[in-house]
Amino acid sequence: MAASAVVQAFDRAAAGYDAEFGANPIGLLFRSVVQERLLELMPEGARVLDVGCGTGEDALALAERGRRLHAVDAAPAMARLCAEKAAARGLGSERLAVECRAAEGLLALELEFDGAYSNFGALNCAELHLTGEGLRRLLKPGAPLLVSVMGRRPLPAGLQRALTGRGGARGRALPRVGGLPVPVHHPGLGGLREQLGPGFAWTRAYALGVLVPSPEHGAWAQRHPMTFGVLAALERSVRGWPLLRHLGDHLVLEGVRT
Repeated sequence: MAASAVVQAFDRAAAGYDAEFGANPIGLLFRSVVQERLLELMPEGARVLDVGCGTGEDALALAERGRRLHAVDAAPAMARLCAEKAAARGLGSERLAVECRAAEGLLALELEFDGAYSNFGALNCAELHLTGEGLRRLLKPGAPLLVSVMGRRPLPAGLQRALTGRGGARGRALPRVGGLPVPVHHPGLGGLREQLGPGFAWTRAYALGVLVPSPEHGAWAQRHPMTFGVLAALERSVRGWPLLRHLGDHLVLEGVRT
């Protein structure tokens, strides 16, 4: 991955990220599903690593509920915003520590963690084999791990393309963040397991956005709240089905350090 291009793009997007994404009902749905699961996986008092923390919404949610967070992000502006929000909420570094560090740089950390996660596609921009090496070294045996990456073939986008000729699989053009193209890869669930490497026992996989459209359709969800609500309720029941779990806007993989 072109790390400098990723950092530049997310630095540029940082200032407006919360205003744009924080009001997005689809993005908020995805985040709430992951946060609910993280609270189940990470016991109170656990020391937890957030890889690619962005502006810190997940880290803040866990820290305010009794977990001890160490949050890292490759983009200095994102890490700075996360730290500023933690300070504004009275969360000291013993509850939420933040540093600018890429996922590939985890190997240099001299810490040990009771659990870890990476949400909203940060690992689509990372070298997964290096990230996996770092996680293996930092996580205690039995520590839970949750990773969420962008899927290549979201079902709603495929249906949109079949009906309208627009949308479809990702990868035809680089996504743009902060107005800049960002190099990404879409490993899928199988590739994610393989590239993170040995040392993990994978226990669960499911999709976000297998019936609900992607966050880029947030305005549609605001205009059609009842339809959005029905799709969200149905998705909760089917997101883990063997075929559908590969066809989400985001794919979530859970496991433990062996």
